[in-house]
Amino acid sequence: MQKTRVKISENKIVDYKSQYSFLGSCFSEHLSSKMTQAGFPVQANPFGVVFNPISLAEILLVKDEVLMDSVFERQGVALSWLANSTCFAYSQEELRSKLKVLRNDFLENLNQSKILFVTFGTAWVYHKKSINHIVGNCHKAAKNDFEKRLLSVEEISNKWSNVIEKLKAESDVRIIFTVSPVRHTKDGLIENSRSKAVLLNAVHQLNDQYGNVEYFPAYELMMDEMRDYAYYSKDGVHPNAIAVDEIWNRFKDTYFTAETEKICLEYDKIRMLFEHRSLHPESKAAKQFEVDRTAKLADFKKRYPGFNHKTIGSFNRGERQ
Repeated sequence: MQKTRVKISENKIVDYKSQYSFLGSCFSEHLSSKMTQAGFPVQANPFGVVFNPISLAEILLVKDEVLMDSVFERQGVALSWLANSTCFAYSQEELRSKLKVLRNDFLENLNQSKILFVTFGTAWVYHKKSINHIVGNCHKAAKNDFEKRLLSVEEISNKWSNVIEKLKAESDVRIIFTVSPVRHTKDGLIENSRSKAVLLNAVHQLNDQYGNVEYFPAYELMMDEMRDYAYYSKDGVHPNAIAVDEIWNRFKDTYFTAETEKICLEYDKIRMLFEHRSLHPESKAAKQFEVDRTAKLADFKKRYPGFNHKTIGSFNRGERQ
């Protein structure tokens, strides 16, 4: 049987001279981690993983007052209705300050980024009735104060049109959308399909409307090329490491320039040298190995002076991990 192949239009725009930003669901974490591991300067998810398009847009759009008003306290922990529970503090004042700094830093770096990668996870949202607002996370609060509903294509495209217009006025950043291949089975499989359909339609509407917007088909790669449970983790829902690597390879094929690919391969070899742990660190062989890998790193720095030196510098802090 012939394997289904997803056709992707190449756009060789990823280089080591630029910065990159990521927002979205846990799949955006996979991609940003791969980029970081490959030595790119990356920032990702200032408020932690957020799944729905409206809350993601509000990270970039919402006014400081609304952000400050989103903070509440429960059992001695301060949380925000606009952020993941991993973004917390032990007082409301501390969290308000933290959210403001995280968001401002993200926006400042975003203006210097070449690409913003955005991954939508679900079109199902929870509207908190007491504050009349869609939340980024329910934080296991009482269900009776939430109304669950499915976003419309128009709601998503209108909200993100505001984001795109704002970013166009401030920088030259491109936006590459993806839809997470992770099924939200807690909503139900039929409901998950409805959700993904809404997300895909909204993304392609934005893609058709704006010249600085693209779509990377991570969802289709998982659904149509990797139609086998061998590509899934034990829960049968999340892509496993093999699947993530497959999608990452297609990502590189799509966006990496020839020079970027060459540098990435060299960097990966050096990174693995510095991740090596010697069983006998004081032996003559181990000391020579350390001299050799340090020399290779120095040569790499000399040949690629524009590389992300902050990433290279981290080698020296963790040689025997």
